[in-house]
Amino acid sequence: MITNTNPAEGMRDLSPKEVELRNYVTGIITESYKKFGFAQIDTPCVERINFLTSGDGGDNEKMLFKILKRGDKLNLSEASKEQDLVDLGLRYDLTVPLCRFYANNRTKLPQHFKVIQVGSVWRAERPQKGRYRQFTQCDIDIIGTSGVIAEIQLILATAAALQQLSFTNFTVRINDRRVLESFAAYCGFEESSFGKVFVILDKLDKIGIDGVQNELQKSGFPDSSVNKFIEIVKEAANTKLTVETIAKLLPNIPENVLSDLKQVIETISGQSNNLYSIKLDLSLVRGMGYYTGQIFEIGIDGFGSSIAGGGRYDKMIGKILNGKEDIPACGFSIGFERVVAILEERQFKVSNLSNKVALLYDSDLLSFDFLLSEAQRIRNEGAVVSIELHNKKNTKKQLDNLTEQGFTAFGIYHNGMLVVLKDLQSKI
Repeated sequence: MITNTNPAEGMRDLSPKEVELRNYVTGIITESYKKFGFAQIDTPCVERINFLTSGDGGDNEKMLFKILKRGDKLNLSEASKEQDLVDLGLRYDLTVPLCRFYANNRTKLPQHFKVIQVGSVWRAERPQKGRYRQFTQCDIDIIGTSGVIAEIQLILATAAALQQLSFTNFTVRINDRRVLESFAAYCGFEESSFGKVFVILDKLDKIGIDGVQNELQKSGFPDSSVNKFIEIVKEAANTKLTVETIAKLLPNIPENVLSDLKQVIETISGQSNNLYSIKLDLSLVRGMGYYTGQIFEIGIDGFGSSIAGGGRYDKMIGKILNGKEDIPACGFSIGFERVVAILEERQFKVSNLSNKVALLYDSDLLSFDFLLSEAQRIRNEGAVVSIELHNKKNTKKQLDNLTEQGFTAFGIYHNGMLVVLKDLQSKI
């Protein structure tokens, strides 16, 4: 019987080169965020099932990896429903664990909590190219700040991190869930159907305006509402949308919502130094049900999906606290896997600040003492040193492989001394 040594379906192994790039990207992002005053935390990959099935996670809850009860708690003979079998699950994002963390530690945390999280999440979706069941998320959040200074800081910090990774000329798209709610109400949709309308609108870039219209009609919504909705979507798409123009299209939007949007757009435009742009987009929805205010995404030319997204979620922590109080919260997440994939496509190479030296030894070497001492001496001078068995039959191929691994110099230990120590570009 042949053993299948492939990773489990939807999972993947990562090579040293891939891990090096991922560690580099993580380091750049986290250090950039720290310059904006964010501090890093870590939360468990496993959460209690009630936090993961609260209804705030949208479609992600349908892709939850659930964990069976263990030991005496697992009684198969008496189980009649899923709750009798399951008590834990793997986190599907980092926002739910953050809210639980804050609810548990809020008396010990700053009033305005600025936090970084980087970690794996799991979703049991259908595996396909570029989509895995385990992947990394990279989030920043500000908890306890109700004003738009939170949104402004999040956008600026995320833009700075992306620029550090050589992303330029990207676009921040911004909208507000309250604008969407005003939009749906203005067109005559029932409040109970807003969520379904937004889900269909969110498909605009994939199915086009005709596809959106067809889906709304198939869902049984009144023709008058559908036609008015489509007419406004078309007008918004053909107009340079500003806070002023959207106020004319949708006169029922609350004034404070419009003034907050205007402040964020004007501030980011002024701070961007024309290195990136920000624009109002009526079709921006964001799939999560927990958003309550402004929402945003970042896109770059030539790449179909966004590379960052987030928004305000002022009700989520209060829900965990059983409605005792609402805690303002806002977050932005860089699409870590997408960013890494783009860098790989661009053949981005991690620059090594220190020399990497390979010391090659012969198979008949009797004592390693001198070689080990020389390796440590070179390390003490700041270099990375690896001791490798010398392939005498094909030294050139071996040095080519070392170059591919990022080594910059090599030495060959022979007859008790290092007889060669030179740049790998001068291969023998």
